[in-house]
Amino acid sequence: MSDAKSSYRIDILEKKRLEKGLSYTEIAQDLGMHKVTVSRTLKGITLKPRTVKLLADYLGVEMGRIVQ
Repeated sequence: MSDAKSSYRIDILEKKRLEKGLSYTEIAQDLGMHKVTVSRTLKGITLKPRTVKLLADYLGVEMGRIVQ
């Protein structure tokens, strides 16, 4: 798990979410996933590559900016 945490700059996604004024619930509804999944991912607790990619695309952040 620590390897996954160090491989993504999740803080960039969370910052973009805040800039856009989006709630975890709004994102979850738009992407068809559970709010807890969005929350845990953007807090860096659970980092599944597919979910990170979906969130990055949704928030308009290129994967190259967040992959370390």
